[in-house]
Amino acid sequence: MSQYLDHTRVAQTLLDQQGDINRLTEERDGAYRERAHLLAWLAALHASNAVLVPALDIDDEDGWHLLFLTVAGRQLSWHISPRDVELFNHVERVDFGDPRAQWDGHTTDEKYERIRTLPWGEMRDAVRTPGPAEAAVERVREVLAPYDWEHAQVSAARVRAALDEPKEH
Repeated sequence: MSQYLDHTRVAQTLLDQQGDINRLTEERDGAYRERAHLLAWLAALHASNAVLVPALDIDDEDGWHLLFLTVAGRQLSWHISPRDVELFNHVERVDFGDPRAQWDGHTTDEKYERIRTLPWGEMRDAVRTPGPAEAAVERVREVLAPYDWEHAQVSAARVRAALDEPKEH
């Protein structure tokens, strides 16, 4: 009776295929999540040149955003999934009219060509530019540099000893 379908076999094949689809979807989503973590880190490194705007070009799911990043005068952009947008809470949100969120028409290939041709020496120096915390530490070092550290340690020991002395009531 080969003219009749083996419904059990067809059902099992469909279940196997659905399992494959689910596994591949999880792998894809995992790769996008990893990419989102890296982009969030990159945006943190270039915080003054990173903005997030709602994506108008995706109709089938709400909550998509676009990350615009300008590095060495070159615009880079990526779509950010609604699942990953919380990774970008540190990135400034802007509306569609913000000039930093105006797509310059680059393609995906052009975006990655821009990355490959970045002036890496300048980029390394830009990433190493001290932020406010580093600048504050450096300022403290400058202020304390003229002082004799041995004398400061002796003074600190005297203060510590004075604090440890019993108090008179």
